[in-house]
Amino acid sequence: MLKAVLNVAPRRAISAVIAALGAALGAGATAAAYPARLITFVVPFTAGAGPDVFVRAIAQEVAKAAGVPAIVENRPGAGSALAAQTVAKARPDGYTVLVTGNVAFTGNPYTLKKLAYDPVADFTPVTTLAKGPMYLYTNPQKLPVANIAELLQLIRKNPGKYSFGYTSITSRLPAEVLQQSMGLKILGVPYRSGAAAVPDLVGGQIDMMFTDFAPWPHVASGKLRAMAVTDPKRSPYAPKLPTFDESGVKGMNIGFWLAAYLPAGASAQVAEQLQGLLAKAVRTSGVKSVYQATGTFEFVVPGAEMAKFQANESAAWGRIIRAAGIQPE
Repeated sequence: MLKAVLNVAPRRAISAVIAALGAALGAGATAAAYPARLITFVVPFTAGAGPDVFVRAIAQEVAKAAGVPAIVENRPGAGSALAAQTVAKARPDGYTVLVTGNVAFTGNPYTLKKLAYDPVADFTPVTTLAKGPMYLYTNPQKLPVANIAELLQLIRKNPGKYSFGYTSITSRLPAEVLQQSMGLKILGVPYRSGAAAVPDLVGGQIDMMFTDFAPWPHVASGKLRAMAVTDPKRSPYAPKLPTFDESGVKGMNIGFWLAAYLPAGASAQVAEQLQGLLAKAVRTSGVKSVYQATGTFEFVVPGAEMAKFQANESAAWGRIIRAAGIQPE
């Protein structure tokens, strides 16, 4: 009987080794063949919004380069949390990709009491893709001011009279910092998307809003007025527009970035191959034209570097959010 047991044990050990080798070889074959089928880019943006247009351009270029179809699935809602938790639960095979703004990873952990995903443990960082500043737009009929100094003076004389719209912590935070640093009182009005907020700003239902470059055509037509940009340097897309720093308001260096993630557990080979496809896509003429149209800039930080960048950004946003007095909801 002892002899039989000894004979079984080696067979089991050999079988385990063969199984492990098979799994490793299978994984290698899968990574080598990637991508072999449809890639779905899940985004928290509404269809037609600036970031959505950008991701669709990326998806088109990835499809061309990889020879497989690529689509964009819009999952707006819950401050980008819905899209993030959708991808967090997906198979980590490289075919479900989250492309989101930084709010999902640097804002939500400090503003949502219940977060249905872990911004670090549930994802594999692939690469950042774009970045951009925030612009302060005002309705010139409601706020007849020409610059930041005049705006601050008007708001101080009328505390609580004027309102700002916001769609996420990214567009809310600059307004909160402005209030805290300048001793102002402005009413915040939440919106589901910029597609809903901007028409209200143009129509005078709200008085001002921090957002990206998308409403700039309304500035050109005179329906809106741009007051300042949050970047430390002037935007090449609006070189005549002063920065907040130039306007005497410090601590307003609050912008946004877009990045791609896979679910946790994705193989390093697949993540690297996807990163290569995305890095190639952002350098194409088609995507470069979208950068210009949306007022964003190429910003590629891959893999492990991106994880460190995200950690630093999250810590910085946490400090700003707490200093602004924003409580988790």
